Amino acid sequence: MRELALYNEDNFREIERHEGVAVVRFSAPWCPPCQMSEDIFNHFAEQTESDVKVGKVNVDLAPVLTTKYEIWGLPSVLMFKDGQLVQRIPGVKSAGFYQQALSELKKGQ
Repeated sequence: MRELALYNEDNFREIERHEGVAVVRFSAPWCPPCQMSEDIFNHFAEQTESDVKVGKVNVDLAPVLTTKYEIWGLPSVLMFKDGQLVQRIPGVKSAGFYQQALSELKKGQ
């Protein structure tokens, strides 16, 4: 089972300095859609190639990141390429939807 990194203000530089693709889910434990879709994102992460960084941010523990990346709705999945935000996916989506978005992003490499 793939261990998902938990990111906050202290370690998010790993994403911002990563050369390659990274996918980060912003959510909160009190958010019903976040709770409902947790397993969907975890399934997506399990299917993702090991060269892609995948992690999560609890918005309650990372208010600066939440503001910096303009997270207004939860859950939100952000995709980064070489440290730059390239795609924002708000709301609950299927694992297949995330995989398709990731495939399209990787094709553009």
